[in-house]
Amino acid sequence: MENMISSEICMSCAECCKNFPFVELTHNEIHNIEKLTGLSFDQFTNPKGEAVEEYFLQFKENGDCIFLNRNNGDYSCSIYEARSEICKNYPSKPRQNEVCTENRKKIL
Repeated sequence: MENMISSEICMSCAECCKNFPFVELTHNEIHNIEKLTGLSFDQFTNPKGEAVEEYFLQFKENGDCIFLNRNNGDYSCSIYEARSEICKNYPSKPRQNEVCTENRKKIL
């Protein structure tokens, strides 16, 4: 299965995968990403703190998720099947819905 973002609008936008640095991962999500990618968790996570074993997803220097890819103007997620619940449920908050609605207007 190809790791394509399912919505054509999302494929053109992917703002939710950019500059959203606090994607917290559960241990199960980390395991699923490790299984899919063959990477160890320390290659795609940042520790949440020194005293706890909780982790955030890493982002590139430009603010993009490390698993976000762009090809011929379209975005794709290299871990789409194993993406976190935060990613699956986006947009889940009123402000996130507003951003999606505004970006949808720009694209359509």
